[in-house]
Amino acid sequence: MARIKPNVKKIESLEDANLTLKEIGLLERELESIDGDAHKQIAEIKTAAVKAGEPVRKRIADLSALLGAYAEYNRADLFRDKKTVQVSFGIFGYRKSTSISVKKSTLDLLEKLGLEKYIRVKKEPDKEAMADMDDEALAQVDAVRKHKDDFFCEADREEINKDLLREQM
Repeated sequence: MARIKPNVKKIESLEDANLTLKEIGLLERELESIDGDAHKQIAEIKTAAVKAGEPVRKRIADLSALLGAYAEYNRADLFRDKKTVQVSFGIFGYRKSTSISVKKSTLDLLEKLGLEKYIRVKKEPDKEAMADMDDEALAQVDAVRKHKDDFFCEADREEINKDLLREQM
């Protein structure tokens, strides 16, 4: 595959840099408009899909309830030796499920009884708090403070909008 060299002019003055920032601002504005339209269309499509699928979801729930009632009424005959019935168009039956229900007091009681192995705790370094440590202390915990100069550019959207208004007049 051949490499393509981008056709980008050089910035040779502060005025060129200013005009480049203006172009970035205009392009960001255009992107926001495109993205906004896309999000609006996506939201409309999702809303329409939910509305169109509503009767289907209700019918599925109704049919599932009917099948569940049939299974419960005939449970002794259908599920004597098994938990699942297979028919030509699918399966239905019962699955064993287990869940643990806890109250607000459960965590405190686990701690008081010394049952820490049943308590989930996520441990991770707090980098924001570590920023207060000096470099020597950071080194002791195998951490390093890194300094770098990241380039940034921000277009002044307000000035660009004012300029657009002047051009339209």
